[in-house]
Amino acid sequence: MRIGIVSDTHGNKSTTAVAVELLRQHKLERLLHCGDVCGSGIVRMLAEWPTHYVAGNCDDLDLLEQTVLETGQKWHGLRGEIELAGRRICLLHSHVTGALPDAIASGEFDLVCYGHTHRYEKRTEGQTLVLNPGALHRATRHSFAVVDLETMAAEHHFLP
Repeated sequence: MRIGIVSDTHGNKSTTAVAVELLRQHKLERLLHCGDVCGSGIVRMLAEWPTHYVAGNCDDLDLLEQTVLETGQKWHGLRGEIELAGRRICLLHSHVTGALPDAIASGEFDLVCYGHTHRYEKRTEGQTLVLNPGALHRATRHSFAVVDLETMAAEHHFLP
């Protein structure tokens, strides 16, 4: 199963539209959004994939939850724990003090995805792949990530 991971869209529809075109090329089965969605329009733009959402520090939690549920997507509040293709995934924004290191140190997850820093990252800690897809707004290079859950191969992709 191939999944796409995005973060920190901050309501930026033009950059998100470019990312959607690129995401389509990867034959994804799911999408994860690591928070700071900042607008119902973004949720609608990503609705062609089953998408899991967590809230970031710039999101209106009630409004985002309502929009996500209205579009038939998956809402997880501030932290999501998901199982896909036999892999345990933690999804968070990382603005809550201690949440990211706690998720990584727990050893419960094959993949921990986070946002907030607007910096792409990929590293392994123990058996856990730790991944920040980067940001689709306010980043030196706008980026997203694709993970093959069978092989746990992860790649960052950069917008032109």
